[in-house]
Order: sequence, then C-alpha cells, then structure tokens
Amino acid sequence: MLPPFLGDASDVEAVVDASARRLFSLFERHGSSDYIGEPMSITEHSVQTANAALKAGETDMAVLACLLHDVGHLCGLEAGHAPGMGGCGTPDHERIGADFLGALGLPQDIAYLCHHHVGAKRYLCATVPGYEERLSEASSVTLQHQGGPMSPAEVAAADADPRWPLVLRMRRYDEAGKDPHAAATSPRDFEAPLRAALRASVVQQLDAAAASPLAYPLSPFASGYLLSQEQLRFWDEQGYLTLRQALPPATAAALSAMADEAAALPRGACYPWLLHDERSRVDGEVRICRVENFVKHHRGWGEVGLGLLQQLVTQAFRAPAVLFKDKINFKGPGGGGFLAHQDATAYATDKLATRHISVRLPIDDSTAHNGPLEVAPGQHRRGILPHETGIIVSEQEAAMRFEPLLVSPGDVVLFDSYLPHRSSANHSDTWRRSGYYTYNLASEGDFHAAYYAEKAETWAAGEGGKISITNDFGGHIVS
Repeated sequence: MLPPFLGDASDVEAVVDASARRLFSLFERHGSSDYIGEPMSITEHSVQTANAALKAGETDMAVLACLLHDVGHLCGLEAGHAPGMGGCGTPDHERIGADFLGALGLPQDIAYLCHHHVGAKRYLCATVPGYEERLSEASSVTLQHQGGPMSPAEVAAADADPRWPLVLRMRRYDEAGKDPHAAATSPRDFEAPLRAALRASVVQQLDAAAASPLAYPLSPFASGYLLSQEQLRFWDEQGYLTLRQALPPATAAALSAMADEAAALPRGACYPWLLHDERSRVDGEVRICRVENFVKHHRGWGEVGLGLLQQLVTQAFRAPAVLFKDKINFKGPGGGGFLAHQDATAYATDKLATRHISVRLPIDDSTAHNGPLEVAPGQHRRGILPHETGIIVSEQEAAMRFEPLLVSPGDVVLFDSYLPHRSSANHSDTWRRSGYYTYNLASEGDFHAAYYAEKAETWAAGEGGKISITNDFGGHIVS
C-alpha cells in the first residue's frame, strides 16, 4: 500500500532523505564488521564490488545493486542477532536485503539483483566445472546454508530470465570485491546516483498508484524510520529493540531544551499535567523527578510522540498504534531508581487496552553509574509474573538475566509492557533524563484520558504507589 501522505515534491524528498540516511547509517555503524570470514570489512567488500561494476561500464542501477547487495547482512548486525550460517552472516540475507531496499523506495531492478546474487553463485556451482571447488572457505560454508548448487530445473528457470546475464556479471564483480589491499573508498561516493534512483523510483510508484490500486513495495514508513525484518524478528524474540540514532539530528539536539520546558510547566490542580518532586539521597535537595500527561500540550514533544515514535510502534505492533500515556523521568544526582516490574501491572489491562509498547527517548547519556534502564531479554513471553503491588518477587528477579541499555540522545528504545525491567538510583553527579511514551493498539480504543482518570481514582482511594499506580519507584517523593 502506498503511503497516503505522499504526493508532492517535498514528500518525495522526505523519503529520499530518510532512506538515504537509513542506508548510509547501516554502513557507518555496522559496515566495519568482518565480511563473512573474509579478510576485509563488509563496507570494503561492498564498495569494491560497486567499483568493479563501475569500471566495467555498468549502469548506475547495476552499480548501486553491487554496492547494496549485502545490506541484508547489515540488517542482521544492526538488529543484534548473532551471525548464522556457521558464523558467516545473516541467513536469507539476499531476500531480507531485497525486501528492505524495496520498502525504502529503491527500484525493483536493484532489489531483484540483490535478491538473486546468491542464486548466481548456486548457478555457477551447478554449471561451471570446478567452480564450487574454487570457492573461499567462507563462501563454501554459506553455500551449504543457501541450498547448494542449483537443480537442473532452477538452472533452466534462470536461463529463461532475460535479466540473468546481468546477475552473473554481478557475481563476477562480487568475486572481484575481495582485495584486502585495495585503496579505501566510501559508500558516500555513490550518494548522488543513490538519491537519483530513489527519487525516480518513488515518483514512478506514486504515478502508478494514482492509476491503479495495486500494492507497491514502498513502505508507508519510508519517510521516517523503517524497521527491517531482522529488527522485527529481534523485537518478537527479545521484547525490546534499541534503534541507534533513529531520531533526526535536529530533534535529538532539541530534547534537552524540551525537557527543561516540560519541567517549567506551571503547577496546580487546574492543569492537566502532573509534576512530581523527590528528595535526593545524596544531598537532600528537592528536585523534579517526573512530568506526566503533557505531550498533547507541548508542540515539540507532541510532534515526536505523535509522529515518528507512533510510526515505530505501529511497525512493531503490525497495526496502528495510539498514545496511551506519556512522561519524563528526570533522575537527578541521587535520584531514585525503579524496582523490577512489568508495566502491564500498572496499565489496568483488565479495564483498558490489553497490549502496550513503551518507547524510551534518552535525553542524556546513560552510563553504568547513573541508573540506566535494565531489561530481561525474552521474559516478556511469560505473561504477568508473581509480584507484590507491581514489584516482581525477589525469587523471580534473581532467576532472570538483566541487561543494561546504555543509550545516548538520538537513540530510541522500544520495550513490551510485559518485559521485566528495572533501574538503580543515579550514583553520578549528572542528570539522567528520559522521555517515555506508551502506546496501545488503536483497534482497542483511545484510552489516554481514561488512563489518567484511572490513576486519579486509584490515588483518591488511597491506593497505588508514590508516583505510579504500582509501588515500583524507589525514590523519596516529596510532592
């Protein structure tokens, strides 16, 4: 389905900018990893392959396909999966990469070539005597995970495809791109043709969509941050997902000032937002510890939470999401942490929505000393764990492995409401502020107002915790 928000030149450029940024970020953050057992990095191999195609006089489309043919491996590394195929990379990386490139808006010719570059190796192993024996050790290992040499029926189908000669030439460039002594160049050298290919493809898909209701590869999330299949697989398995520098740089740079503005909101029962203070364990100073229910009353926080972050959660849900609650935890020096808990116990799942995803936006760097968020990977699949007023019982907590998430402004963390998590007190002399947005499935209804009404009723009845419906906060609340 084509994005409903696309249509004019500025929208097309938003996709071009976001998709180019997404691809170059993959190379810059993960391309230095070893290339499936070869004596070079993925980036070095990819650029050398593209340069070999360029030197041979291939079209920009073929050169870009050579540059991007191993993007599926980068997607696996980005998601956090351990290498598969005997330690040699991401299984099915050719399909994963092709689908990702198509969803970003790149031409289907590029996606096709990327999808079939592994098939070229299998074809040559089946048709060229001695070819399989000449493969490198790593390539031999991956061949066994990729189906081995083609069958006669597969060879016949490949020969009947008019695009197959280019696929075979691409394999030749792939083989040429394994020189550990070649001069270093950068994927950014191909930025101009990449952006041109994206632009032409997006415009073409929009024109086609106007004339036909058919589905097209371009994702409705291409103008923001597109989650790969590997990221979604990690999310499903682990119950959380860290997205490094997913926020646009300008937004990340504005978070600190936006947090200061939220902290300075006027106080009083006549306002919809809630502000809480705590007493520091270090110096006894009273400092703000939370602002809540403010996103719909602040333009900057609203644009982030009702835009990019809502799109990310919609991708994780595989269905539209709606804002359920919002807050900033400030955690100044000596600020309290949160005991091990599951958010689902505080979300009135018996009355309101049944499924929730929270998004954490770090406003300051998280370190080992300032009380970072810690999660128990994979434990979200166990349902509600034994707890007392929302706090997971100690025997259960001790049996789980918690992993600290050390993140920085610009990063985004998604976590399931059933995922056990905790944080210690801030033992540093600096602040560790974090914005939190929680969403539920839109199909269950908009419960933002109902949640805060439920919270007010709980407190009015003398129940609940210090600043939450549960009693998970470990600090000393003053107001």
